[in-house]
Amino acid sequence: MTGFPPVSEMDWRRLVERALNGRPFESLVTTTFEGLKIEPLYPRAEGPRPRALRQRPGPWKVSQRIDQPDPEAANAQARADLEGGADALTFAVFPARAGRGFGVRIESERDLEAALAGIDLDLLSLRLDAGSRALDLAPLFITLAERRRLTSAALDAGFGHDPIGHLAQSGTLLSSSGLGRVYKSLRDAGFAGHLLLADGRPYHEAGAGEAQELACVLATGIEYLRLLEKEGLSLEDARNQIAFLLAADAEEFLCLAKFRAMRRLWACAESACGLEPAAIRLHAETSFRMMTRYDPWANIFRTTAAAFAAAAGGADAITILPFTLALGLPDGAARRLARNAQLILVYEAKLAKVADPAAGSGVFEALTDELCVKAWSLFQSIEAQGGMIASLRSGVPQKEIAVAAAARREAIAHGKLSIIGTNAYPSLDELPVRVLAPAIPEECRSPNRDDCEPLPARRDAEPFEKLRAKAEEHCRKTGARPKIFLAGFGDRQDHAAAASFARNFFAAAGIESVESRGSQDLRLEFEQSRAKAACLCPAPLTPTQGLIEAARALRQAGAAAIYCSGERHRFPQDAGIDELICAGCEAVAILNDALTVTLSERGR
Repeated sequence: MTGFPPVSEMDWRRLVERALNGRPFESLVTTTFEGLKIEPLYPRAEGPRPRALRQRPGPWKVSQRIDQPDPEAANAQARADLEGGADALTFAVFPARAGRGFGVRIESERDLEAALAGIDLDLLSLRLDAGSRALDLAPLFITLAERRRLTSAALDAGFGHDPIGHLAQSGTLLSSSGLGRVYKSLRDAGFAGHLLLADGRPYHEAGAGEAQELACVLATGIEYLRLLEKEGLSLEDARNQIAFLLAADAEEFLCLAKFRAMRRLWACAESACGLEPAAIRLHAETSFRMMTRYDPWANIFRTTAAAFAAAAGGADAITILPFTLALGLPDGAARRLARNAQLILVYEAKLAKVADPAAGSGVFEALTDELCVKAWSLFQSIEAQGGMIASLRSGVPQKEIAVAAAARREAIAHGKLSIIGTNAYPSLDELPVRVLAPAIPEECRSPNRDDCEPLPARRDAEPFEKLRAKAEEHCRKTGARPKIFLAGFGDRQDHAAAASFARNFFAAAGIESVESRGSQDLRLEFEQSRAKAACLCPAPLTPTQGLIEAARALRQAGAAAIYCSGERHRFPQDAGIDELICAGCEAVAILNDALTVTLSERGR
């Protein structure tokens, strides 16, 4: 039996160039928002071998976020999650980061006891997401451990104190005085988790690229080593008090490589400090930046893809944000879906059976290397400015992240980066989802600017969601959606592509399309549609003069704005076409104008 003949890279390139029909081969190369290039083909990686990524062999910790404000209700949540398969908890304490205001309200020992009643702290991993209150809660946990006589020195609780992350997010640097005393008190009480957390979420949510997030987290970890050394800890003890957290998004290749790169980068930093590299505790939380309010069901797929990438990249514990979190406080069904997505990856997909699934893959080894090189260079720049705190105070990371974030927003606004259900294939008839309490409006947040300019926290879908919300409010008040008339030319099958594009384009702003019936009287059809704007949807061979005449007829019929799906060079300036809609156009700006027209009281 003969095998396939060998094929060289040049053979492959010749076939690809033939299929591109004149487009250059370089058109297949994609560039990330911070300038990293991703090639269409990578050679097999030479040299690297699979290596243990997690602190412990076996599956990662399936962590469930607890954010019900009432402590007793939070306890019921936690117990249901643990009984349902979770083996770790992310204990969000009010005011929490993701969810914008949700979190367990812990003000006293009684509140903490109520929230953790019946939960064996010595049998699970716990990560606090308490923001500025992390150190304030330490004495309450110590009292709880003493009351329960938990003195095994193995209580796996990460307190998540992240003063630099708080500085980046709020503009105010938290005091860390007395950190050495807190460390000793926790150790004496039997707590063996991590006191500090180098958290990537503030940078990710501001729009940072993967290398920028890695560099900021790495620089934060080094700053915490210095802080703990000043508090009297040895370097060995100091590094054991630092855990790391990266945001996991649905860009699987880059996300997976980012998690692999984090371990390599910290090992390099440890070596530079004279330490023998040791396994780190690396947490993953699915990105709040990628969550959407409209068509939230798509968030289930996004978070599952993100969890897959983080797991394959070697995360020790993964928290999937429930798919309705951008809308409000998730109910039990949303939480169950978040939990079960991980359980399927562990028990059915058996993703944890392989130590380093991406090892030896040309693309993943190359992306990991490139992220390491880029992130290390950015890290060195931060160190040259005096460290992460000094760099944030100077505003350098904020400016660099703003550049990547602006490029990302522009790609989304022009439809070059698709958000399914938001700017691509939106549905105006989606079913509502249930939440226990509505989300706090994002404009209610007012960060301080005491020590530095804070990084903004934005979700990718927000520009389109704001337009859609205006249309939904109009519909609630009037009982009717804003409308646009789609004027088709030729047989329906001939202009179906143009009409489909226009229908999806305007639906992204909540504008309903009323399609022409194909009669000869376009003016009458437009008047009967009760729309205030129109969009021409031509077949490929529709004469330009016919489109110009149709635009004039629609204008005479009272159309306040006329759009067309097509190429601009087909129309002279006086053709009566206000805007061209096509792939790559300024969608947010065009839709904002269209919504203003369709919602206006004036018109025909």
